[in-house]
Amino acid sequence: MNNSSLILLVKSMDKSQLKELNSFVRSPYFNTNKALTSLFEYIRKQHPEYAAEKLEKKYVYKKLFGKTEYNDGFLRVLMSNLQHLAEEYLTVSAFQKDTILKKKFLLDKIAGNPPLKKLSEKVLNEGLKEAGALKAENPDDFLGKYFMSFYRKFLYSTGFTATKSNKPTDELFDEQKYLTYFFLMRMLADHFYHLNQSQIMNYTPKFIFLDEIIIFLENNPEYLELPTLNMAYLRVLLLKNNRKEDLYRLKSALYGSSENLGQKDCFNTISIIINFCHKNFYLSGDKTFLYEKLEILQFGLNKGINSFIENDYFDPNRYNNMVSTLFELNRIDEAEKFIYEYHKKLDPDDRNFWENFSFAELKTRQGKHDEALSFLARIRNVSAVSYKFSLKALQLRIYYDAGLWEQAASAADSFRHFLQKESLMNPVFNEQYRNFYSFYTKLLALKSGKNSKALRDIKVNLQSIHNIVHKNWLLERISSDK
Repeated sequence: MNNSSLILLVKSMDKSQLKELNSFVRSPYFNTNKALTSLFEYIRKQHPEYAAEKLEKKYVYKKLFGKTEYNDGFLRVLMSNLQHLAEEYLTVSAFQKDTILKKKFLLDKIAGNPPLKKLSEKVLNEGLKEAGALKAENPDDFLGKYFMSFYRKFLYSTGFTATKSNKPTDELFDEQKYLTYFFLMRMLADHFYHLNQSQIMNYTPKFIFLDEIIIFLENNPEYLELPTLNMAYLRVLLLKNNRKEDLYRLKSALYGSSENLGQKDCFNTISIIINFCHKNFYLSGDKTFLYEKLEILQFGLNKGINSFIENDYFDPNRYNNMVSTLFELNRIDEAEKFIYEYHKKLDPDDRNFWENFSFAELKTRQGKHDEALSFLARIRNVSAVSYKFSLKALQLRIYYDAGLWEQAASAADSFRHFLQKESLMNPVFNEQYRNFYSFYTKLLALKSGKNSKALRDIKVNLQSIHNIVHKNWLLERISSDK
């Protein structure tokens, strides 16, 4: 019972929510089953520990029904019904907070009923005032504005008479305007999601209406005066077209309007610029992208935009991007300062990997390979595929620099099998590590009998390839082996 959906749902609630849910369960409008009330009362008393032994089904059943013979089916039904009540409470609670949506549903019932005309107008005017005060930072804000605009036109049309004083005003076009805003923002958000996924995974997005949206916005630039819509549009353009001019356009818009955007908008925009610069640096070898990446990372850091949700834990990908970029630019001291200042701000679930990984990277760059391996040994339960790529490549570099040739050969063979099986990630990403593996094994093979001509050939081939991780490391090892 402890891991049932019911208990997990109740565990997610704070003390005030449990108090409200208690009133909800006891309300005869929602529940008349006294057994359900007793079950919830028992579960509520387990807050906040929720000890497993006190939530064992037979134990709970005995507490509720005394010496009555245990009936698993009956308890399962009770649990299912109580879960349904808890879900209903959360739904009603969320609905209560959306006052415009409440007015929309009330108007659904009363608008168009002649005796309730004055009440309908009163509710509408309150809704219009509330909708007008909305800052409209996300698509659902426009949906609320649309609902009220719809009923303004509806009430106008039901009492319409063709007179000069009753001539339609521009306000009656608000329904079209707000529905268009809602559609554009929702569609751009959806395209953004799929395009962003395709940058990471082996995945092909579908561009439904995207070209039409782009044409519409270019022909109707007044819509782009809304910072959130403009940012959503420019993010999609950058991902779709992969052009440098779109990078500068998006970056300029972010710098100019970040104060008027929400945390999530700013965080997403910074993340997209980081990913764009990262990808194009590896594809082109142009260090301009690396400096652009560092600039936007520092902008986010200075503005405190380090997580998707304000005041949340430091985002692990943002942390890794800052560390890896500083290392790539050989700014070891800056990387060390950043690691020591921010590693404890990571979510505990991510901290084990990134804390130990970044310290291992730092120590091996400082020539302290035993310490680096010690940090790697502390890493536990790596599930993300991208993390595994980074970890295996770092392990190979440490073994090489520490002169642990047998371990290096064994780890390289393990990496080869991993590369052969891996198909989840974007092919461009996979290629970066396949290229690294290829040159790493060539270097390793030459350790047994150095051949300067072979080293020169490797260096020439390596210099012509861009899409490869740790290229500088490989070039440095070739030069030192001459």
